[in-house]
Amino acid sequence: MFQFLLLFLRITKLINVIGVFSLMDVRLSDDKLVSLKTPLLALACFESESMPDHLKDVDKALQGEIAALFESGNFKGELNQWRIIGGCGRLACDNVLLFGLGKKNDASLEILRRASGTTASLVRDKLGLSEFAIAFHMVESGKPCKSMVQAEVEGVLLGSYRYLKYKTVREGLKSLKSLVVAGKGFENEIEKARVLAECANLTRDLQNDPASDLTPEKLADAARELEKFGVSVQVFDKKQIEALGLTALLAVNRGSVNEPRFVVMEYDGGGKRIALIGKGITFDSGGLDIKPADGMLSMRMDMSGAAVVIGALRAAAMLKLKAHLFGVFAATENMPGNNAYKPGDVVPTYSGKTIEIANTDAEGRVVLADALAYSEKHLKPEVMIDFATLTGACVVALGSVCAGVMGDDQSIIDALKNAGEATGERVWQLPFYKEYLDQVKSEVADVRNLGIVPRQGGAITAGAFLKAFVEKTPWAHIDIAGPAWADKSSGYTRKGGTGFGVRLAVEFIERWK
Repeated sequence: MFQFLLLFLRITKLINVIGVFSLMDVRLSDDKLVSLKTPLLALACFESESMPDHLKDVDKALQGEIAALFESGNFKGELNQWRIIGGCGRLACDNVLLFGLGKKNDASLEILRRASGTTASLVRDKLGLSEFAIAFHMVESGKPCKSMVQAEVEGVLLGSYRYLKYKTVREGLKSLKSLVVAGKGFENEIEKARVLAECANLTRDLQNDPASDLTPEKLADAARELEKFGVSVQVFDKKQIEALGLTALLAVNRGSVNEPRFVVMEYDGGGKRIALIGKGITFDSGGLDIKPADGMLSMRMDMSGAAVVIGALRAAAMLKLKAHLFGVFAATENMPGNNAYKPGDVVPTYSGKTIEIANTDAEGRVVLADALAYSEKHLKPEVMIDFATLTGACVVALGSVCAGVMGDDQSIIDALKNAGEATGERVWQLPFYKEYLDQVKSEVADVRNLGIVPRQGGAITAGAFLKAFVEKTPWAHIDIAGPAWADKSSGYTRKGGTGFGVRLAVEFIERWK
């Protein structure tokens, strides 16, 4: 009984979306839909020419208004189609929202997640409500599936995210404060959805923070916050980094006035030893090979890989996953200061291998070289996965729909692909032939940080470069450059940092046996 009360308190606790301070209470109600008292009851259906059976009780109370919408063709349940019907005292709720999920043959948890996210922003921003009830999970003949409830709540909590940290005028801004989920017995699913959304939203906040505020030191401070959840955190400053011999990280840092940080987090829940490694470039100017102005505007998010690792370790600890996890990232800015590293330089690395710098704007892979080599040697994981906003080439190839994945162990890649389909954070496998590995060989050093063939296979040759610093541990590289950042809001994705990778990583950890 005591454990149940603790779980209930966690479910109904106020959710603090960092930087937004939006409060949302999530609770269950086993009232019948016609008796559920709420300003808005959100119901869903698949595309159809006639009214679905699971809406009949509500339609009866509404004296046939839902059936009339279907008969007239004004509502068919097409994807993202919606209609509002006033309760007018006929139901316990004030209004009913009908939301279309599209064709039943196309149904997936991701469509449900996106629909729930769209509904959250619709309820808050267009209808101006602070609370509503949702029963999208009853779309299958009124018999809810637990995974549908989790996806639905994830969608609402992710879709209600806003980054308001620097907004001094908030008058007129509405916030969702309460969500009621129709049904009973879904406490665990709601709690998991809450944790995953909370940690993804933390990652979003870190991505959205201005680079002048989120320096490498501040990013390391964000990692230190995980100690509250039982994660041990080691933070190495510049002198300690020099003592460790992370010379590739130090090379990239030379042009910046802000010192680098190297962070190692550890959560020991038992089980497999898995290392998650993130790229932590808190601002990327391109260095001496400087980017054009438009190319720099969003480069505060070049630390997204590190933010994903922080979010994933936090979620794993909160969910008490049975795994022995390490989270590692090397953080620095890439700036064209007086002592910046230069094109043509040969840079030593922690592994002992040397790098020819063909372009200073290919810096993320240079700092990851040290992070990967250190992790393999000192942490001795059974699996290593790195997350990095590594290449514009991956954005050209795949856009923002999915991330690119490559590596030397097909079982890891297959597990990541399956985890991506389950979470909606999808990955697409890119080829990793020996010819790509040959393209990063250097005539003056062991490896060069660009492929020898200009503008060809850039995402893959970047992965091939990283492979040179992984000697024997099964490993996969995920290039999140496309899906880590959104230029517009859609579904549960909000403009700016997306938090992509947190839910993917957690799902992978749970699946990996």
